[in-house]
Amino acid sequence: MEKILLISFEYPTGKAYCGGVGQIVERSRNTLLDLGYEVYVLISSEFNKRNPVKLLSPDGSLKNYHSLRAFLKENDWKKFNTIIHHFVNWTSELKRIKSCKGRRPKIIYHFHSILRREKDSGFRTLNHFLLRQEEMIGLADKIVCPSSYEYDNFCRYFPSFIDKVSVIENTIESYPRNRRKIDEIKKRINARPGDIISLYVGRLERIKGAHIVLNEAPAIFSKHRNLKLIFIGKSLEKDLYKKLLRLSRRFPKQFFYIRYVEKRELFQYYYLSDIYINCSLSESFSLSTHESALCKNVLLLNRLPVFEKFKDAAMFFNVTDDNFSSKFESLIRSFSLRNRLSKRAGIIANKFLDRNKLKEDLRRLLEYRL
Repeated sequence: MEKILLISFEYPTGKAYCGGVGQIVERSRNTLLDLGYEVYVLISSEFNKRNPVKLLSPDGSLKNYHSLRAFLKENDWKKFNTIIHHFVNWTSELKRIKSCKGRRPKIIYHFHSILRREKDSGFRTLNHFLLRQEEMIGLADKIVCPSSYEYDNFCRYFPSFIDKVSVIENTIESYPRNRRKIDEIKKRINARPGDIISLYVGRLERIKGAHIVLNEAPAIFSKHRNLKLIFIGKSLEKDLYKKLLRLSRRFPKQFFYIRYVEKRELFQYYYLSDIYINCSLSESFSLSTHESALCKNVLLLNRLPVFEKFKDAAMFFNVTDDNFSSKFESLIRSFSLRNRLSKRAGIIANKFLDRNKLKEDLRRLLEYRL
């Protein structure tokens, strides 16, 4: 039985982390187990190899090591047939693996966004992370990108490596509606008939556009007393968190902040909501956007190329045009507009769910020979 090692800094999902990378690692692990592979997950909460790591075994047991070196004393890299890195850029270790004599593991680099693209867009990307990612791309035997959009970016930035890149689109999962849980949430936020409930899911930082919503919310709340906004996501920028707290105190009946909810419960928020907001300034795929569309939310999206699939099925705003509020208010006022766009977005999300080929894609990826 072939042994696969997934390496990630964001798994298992939980209160410390609930983002897209960890969810893709989880789906990949489960799919590879179904395919008959012996799958391990090496989890590093930081990029630093001196920090503790954990090893998740195929049976679900978790073992702690005080450092990567401690892990390697018990687990030689060569015991694995394939190593798949999810954004953990340990380039020095890859060089050692590739210099091994005899059989060595295949090395696959699964990236989730191109850091050079983000830096070119004006976002703060630490140079050593950026440089390591580019070195990882050069060292890997195969490369996986998460969407056709990011594949196009990859070909533009790294044309000399297009012969070893594959697209394996992120997959979405769904959970059934739980009416009891939805009623509990309604009671918690005091939702009444006629209220419009909007939802933001994502990290509280500028690259996710959180500042756009926080800046515009007071004026919108004052105009629309029947609007409730639920913010779900980890806080990463202190000034935005302070602004969020001020908003909570000023509009306690309209604004609600939750740091983390388990995925099954998150879907109940999707089912409850009318409007899903994604004002992110950089996205490679966006699981939450697809999930909310699946639950019949109308989408309010920043006009990014990756969201082109939702053309004519969402309300778009442009950050440069400063028209977030006007687009948001159009959706608040018009039930027919919300209904029409949410139905179209739901059809797109369902078609995408039906096209899920993760099992076939992973099988094909692992069948290649060095």
